[in-house]
Amino acid sequence: LEKQQKEQYKQQKEQERKQKQSEKEEKRKLKQEQREEKRKQRQEQGRDSSSSSSSSSSSDSSEAKSSDDEEIKQQKLKRKQIRIERKEIRITKKQQKEEKKKQQEIEKHQHKLEKEEKRKQKQLEKEEKRKHKQEQKEEKRKQRQEQGSLKNNKNNKKNKDKNKKRLT
Repeated sequence: LEKQQKEQYKQQKEQERKQKQSEKEEKRKLKQEQREEKRKQRQEQGRDSSSSSSSSSSSDSSEAKSSDDEEIKQQKLKRKQIRIERKEIRITKKQQKEEKKKQQEIEKHQHKLEKEEKRKQKQLEKEEKRKHKQEQKEEKRKQRQEQGSLKNNKNNKKNKDKNKKRLT
């Protein structure tokens, strides 16, 4: 049982460690994406200012705008995906916490049962010893009683014999 508990504890710790590591990785990725997004925005702003000053055709700017729109859509999708992943992580953490709590309750109850079992066992052993002692006492009492009655019988016989001799 202890081995099993230790193994569960190890697994739980390992799971928590992996969870923290994945969260750190998610944060790192998010920060990286935010930096990348800012960089692209600065780049796009630089392009917009240069394209407005230059005499480029309207078809070029409409293509750039559509690619910008596509990029914005991609970024929105990424952010949505990240939100979904975070939500899943929160749910997983919550489930792990609940499982841990249930496991602790089970262990607590099991410990209580084991303690109660030990107590009952001790009580039974105590009762057995008491009965055994009582039986021994009773046996000794009977032996003394029998020996006493044998002595009495002998003494009675002697006395009868003496009385007969005296009378005759």
